[in-house]
Amino acid sequence: MAVPAWRGYAVSLTVLFTLTGCVASTAPEVPTAAQAGETLKDHITRTLTKAQAKDVEVTDAGGKDIPCGDGKVKRTYAATGKESIGSPDSDILTLSLIGALDTVAEYDLTARNASDTSQEAVNKDLHLRIVLSSPARGQMLVKGETECLPAK
Repeated sequence: MAVPAWRGYAVSLTVLFTLTGCVASTAPEVPTAAQAGETLKDHITRTLTKAQAKDVEVTDAGGKDIPCGDGKVKRTYAATGKESIGSPDSDILTLSLIGALDTVAEYDLTARNASDTSQEAVNKDLHLRIVLSSPARGQMLVKGETECLPAK
């Protein structure tokens, strides 16, 4: 006996919707601000190391919850360093920082506040925003913040 075509489609759609539901339920949990703040600190520190910055100095140690409203908070972190790659040119140092960040984690460059000496990068999955810049010849600055996230 032949099975009507609509039954085959119905079974296929049922399986598809069931699998889609399973995939949707495995979405990563949103980190707390403290967890994202530690990731931010790690990414900034590793970026400056990979860009071969010397005399690295933490200018914003972070670790403090900054209220955003709705019970959410964000964290910040920033560090500076001096060039050691042989070129004090700010454009080249900014490119060096972008390349270094790319080896640390996947970030997307945004057009927001972009210039030859300053670039913003965002990682939506990790809820992080980092600004890579060279504010003066021979100087590197990497600063970042988390999105507004749950405090606990």
